[in-house]
Amino acid sequence: MNFNELPKTGKIYFVGIGGISMSALAMILKNKGFDVCGYDKTASEITFGLEKNGIEIFYQTEDKNLNGVSCTVYSAAFTPEHPEIQQIAKRNIPLYKRAQLLGAIAKLYPNSIGIAGTHGKSTTSGMLSYVFMNDKKYDPTVLVGAVLPNISSTFKLGSDENFIFEADEYKDSFLSFFPRIAVILNVKLDHTDYFPSFERLIQSFKGFVSNTGNSGYAVINHDSEGAIKAVSDYAGKLITFSSHGNRKATFYAENIIMNKGFATFDVYKSRAYYMSVTLSVPGLHNVSNALSVVACCDICGMNKESISSGIKSFKGVCRRFEFKGQFMGADVFDDYAHHPDEIRATLSAAKNMDYKRVISVFQPHTYSRLRDLFDDFAASFSDCDLPVFADIYSAREVNTYGITSEQLAVKVKSGIYLDSFLKIEEYLKCILCPGDLLIFMGAGNITELAKTVTKE
Repeated sequence: MNFNELPKTGKIYFVGIGGISMSALAMILKNKGFDVCGYDKTASEITFGLEKNGIEIFYQTEDKNLNGVSCTVYSAAFTPEHPEIQQIAKRNIPLYKRAQLLGAIAKLYPNSIGIAGTHGKSTTSGMLSYVFMNDKKYDPTVLVGAVLPNISSTFKLGSDENFIFEADEYKDSFLSFFPRIAVILNVKLDHTDYFPSFERLIQSFKGFVSNTGNSGYAVINHDSEGAIKAVSDYAGKLITFSSHGNRKATFYAENIIMNKGFATFDVYKSRAYYMSVTLSVPGLHNVSNALSVVACCDICGMNKESISSGIKSFKGVCRRFEFKGQFMGADVFDDYAHHPDEIRATLSAAKNMDYKRVISVFQPHTYSRLRDLFDDFAASFSDCDLPVFADIYSAREVNTYGITSEQLAVKVKSGIYLDSFLKIEEYLKCILCPGDLLIFMGAGNITELAKTVTKE
């Protein structure tokens, strides 16, 4: 798909407009002068924000929704069987995937940077966006998977040649993207409802990096076996990074010092000292994320002072170790972690901070993910003093797997399962103390409980 294929007349209708990426795409088209409307089954802060910006949203599936519509865009959450998609098909209205539209927008920018990987996409794309925006020489367009606090949005429409965006692998979405710079932060088995094997996932990542062409760049985590496999036959310019100090990497970190969970380290490029970096986001995993940002900025010719000051000033994105307030004397954080590696990294960061106890409330996301990665999930809570488990957030699935959160709680040392948010809240009231760190984790609606307890 090319951007000029979008019709200049009629409405562009987004199916699933309340999603993080879909809402940002809708706003980008709105800002470019298109007449935009959409459907979502649930009203939310996102849909209310879109409506305030003049975008009409329908919450019921009705044929009249499509009156005046000349083009539609749908998210990966919708199947051909959905009533909205069927109505569109009956009317023979052009239908594009979300990824196709994002790919078409990316083609408008000569220096597009796509951030891919199983974990860390939102934090890294947010960090890279912030570094660019912090340097007055640049005015990038950005589209990330979490709200950037400095712009209170997931997107910004800029005026220069730079476009920074998340490249999601689910359902091979990122194969629609052709960035100049393709970043792979890591590759671990996930989305097992779509990818039947690790080998199939690797093939998808190979396709993504190959889309840069011979003149493009692949920025790859040298410490990730999966990422290295993904570039085994890459024909473009290969740049690697290592937070483990591997001197075979183009960029690597040495002399890492942790201070209450936050890292300061030296960056080396091709075995020569390059710069020092101080992070304002917690966790060793963010050393790796920051190195990918350094590599991208170096490719783009940014000066070192702008890189280091931008990274130091970056304090994270919403729902990524986000401080929410206090509850019963404990500091409360909210995090999107929903894969074992993400949980492990988040709890490790929490453990290294200055708290007496780390208490987590985890809501598994999808039955298939918990079933297929069950043992890895069970092993990921070793840095948590008291893990509490909520019911599985089903998302797009039906539980045909016979898997429950209670089974996970039994497997995890000191694990506790409670079958409602109200019971979890009452339990936390009984056990929390000043000096505790409480973190809510998951990609579902567990974030609402984090908001509830910190409002009281």
